[in-house]
Amino acid sequence: MRFPIFPLAMAMVVLGAFVQPVRAADPPASVAWQGPANAWIASHARRAGGEAPRDKRSTCEGDVNGDGHADVVVIYTIEGIGGGSGHDWTQYMTVMTSTPQGFGVTLPKEVGGKSKRAVESCTVAGALVDAVVKEYAPEDASCCPSRPGQAHYAFKNGALVDVPVPAPSGK
Repeated sequence: MRFPIFPLAMAMVVLGAFVQPVRAADPPASVAWQGPANAWIASHARRAGGEAPRDKRSTCEGDVNGDGHADVVVIYTIEGIGGGSGHDWTQYMTVMTSTPQGFGVTLPKEVGGKSKRAVESCTVAGALVDAVVKEYAPEDASCCPSRPGQAHYAFKNGALVDVPVPAPSGK
């Protein structure tokens, strides 16, 4: 039995009206910040006269500015500042604030570095950013802090500011 071509073609046109083309989904917020962050960090490293390796970055997410949108805190390292031998390093923290137009970038806050401390990770709770750090013990070489610690920052007026670490209780 032969089927007429016209009715089959009409059926395909009618079905096509209900089938929408598949589009690539927008990237999730957790990756949308990477382009602006990479550009900002590369620019900062050039101004400082160093390099910012991507493998020495960490992030945490949360709504630090209270606008209902997830922001991203980026911890990054600039090495060889001033064209040195590459053994010097400084760590910075910046906030990528989410806006309807994309991401805004706050000024960087110096949070660690050689002979200071190393920031390993962070968490966000409201406008507070808690960082897990390694502090230098007296016997540590300048490359390698070993004593676990914490640092606390608050997001105020569009910038990260230090929050004192509570003193341990004397129990």
